[in-house]
Amino acid sequence: MPGLQHVLQKKAPFHDLQFCKELIKYKTIDASISKAACGKIKNHLWYLNLENVSLSFFDENILIDDKKEMKMSLRISCRVDDADKHENDITSLIYKNGKLYSGADDGKIKAWSTDLTKLAECSAHQLSIYSLAANNNELYSCSSDGTVKAFTLDTLSPKGNVIHEDHTEFWKLFYSQDCLYAGDDEGSLKIWKDGTFYGSLLLAEPIKDMAVSHHIVFTVKDTDVVITEVKVDHDVLQFGQKKTCMGRAPLTLIGDKLFAFSSRDGKDIIVHENNDHTHYKEVAKIEAAHNMVINALAGTSWDDKSVLFSSGWDKILKKWIIDEDIVKMSGSLDVGMVVNAIAIGDKGEIYVGGADGHIIRVEIE
Repeated sequence: MPGLQHVLQKKAPFHDLQFCKELIKYKTIDASISKAACGKIKNHLWYLNLENVSLSFFDENILIDDKKEMKMSLRISCRVDDADKHENDITSLIYKNGKLYSGADDGKIKAWSTDLTKLAECSAHQLSIYSLAANNNELYSCSSDGTVKAFTLDTLSPKGNVIHEDHTEFWKLFYSQDCLYAGDDEGSLKIWKDGTFYGSLLLAEPIKDMAVSHHIVFTVKDTDVVITEVKVDHDVLQFGQKKTCMGRAPLTLIGDKLFAFSSRDGKDIIVHENNDHTHYKEVAKIEAAHNMVINALAGTSWDDKSVLFSSGWDKILKKWIIDEDIVKMSGSLDVGMVVNAIAIGDKGEIYVGGADGHIIRVEIE
């Protein structure tokens, strides 16, 4: 009998997952009942430890493709040689045009092949690099020295300052649709389009992290995520705040449909829709996603599935799959270092950077 399958040990995890999905769907009928029922069933999921979940491999109701995904694990495939690594902590990683670029507290930028062989490096700033961004031709960096600088993407040859303000710390860069966005320690967001400065706007709090999706800008520091509509049309910069929600850095887009950030205590992960029509509603919250503060999030969409990677002070890299408002962890790995940055390659590989300049590549097998 289907209603009694929850008592069968091998069938219980899948049965309860489907039941949770049905409860979530019920919110379209009665949101209060859906919320209350979901809260109650969470109290009965204590049995879902690693051993019991593993028995799901013997559940004939689970598709073979889903079982293959359950079997996937994370492993370190290669790492940067000690002779080539940064001297201090990694602060930023980006993957662009088949190469990995890293910035660190030593003020240097380095370029790496996919197998983490060093290709180029430059001394970009006298102080710590906070963030990197890139288009197909140029790489940008920012620092506490008050500058945003440009470099040739392939060779890291300096091209000069984009901006220099003595009393400003630029914390975060993002490049999207021919526009460079730079956020600073005073909450000012400056925008360049095709190399021309278009203007700035003052947001609610300093900009520690940022992501841009079309004309929507997501910014955050320690207390609130601010969602702002920004339009760069001709010579006019138009903007208006869409929403704020409680949260802190880090923040990441997950494909085109979702975005995620950390809770104010830094240990939960909160996922929202990237959709103005639904008012950017919350779709899931991963409570106690990590035992210590989360420093890095990176999201993507693989085969129409929303995938999120997270890590931080606990040195554990975790992979999450988001499906119909349900988030499930599908892999974890002790990377042996405090993680500050995560970048995702174009062949399913994950790059992780952290303490003492170490960078590793992680494969899903």
